[in-house]
Amino acid sequence: MGTSIFEVNALLAGQAAAAQPQTATTAATPTVQQPPKSGPTTDTVQISEGAQVRLLKSHGQTVEQIAANTALSAQTVNSYLGITEPAATTVAASKK
Repeated sequence: MGTSIFEVNALLAGQAAAAQPQTATTAATPTVQQPPKSGPTTDTVQISEGAQVRLLKSHGQTVEQIAANTALSAQTVNSYLGITEPAATTVAASKK
């Protein structure tokens, strides 16, 4: 699953915008007309799933949020982050 860095940044920007109150500006900003460009308008960079998971974690997302946003399982996210589940321990029954 290749996700561009722009898609990840858009996801993070959307979360940051939702967390911050919007303020209205009263000053008008002048607009400048740019001549039309020929060819592609943006460059894209593809990052690996592991890099995407680490980037989202570095921005404070939980494993569950990362799993939901990337369509990966929590186990896969944990694997990319180097988090291992503790091995199940068996407790021997004591007889008295």
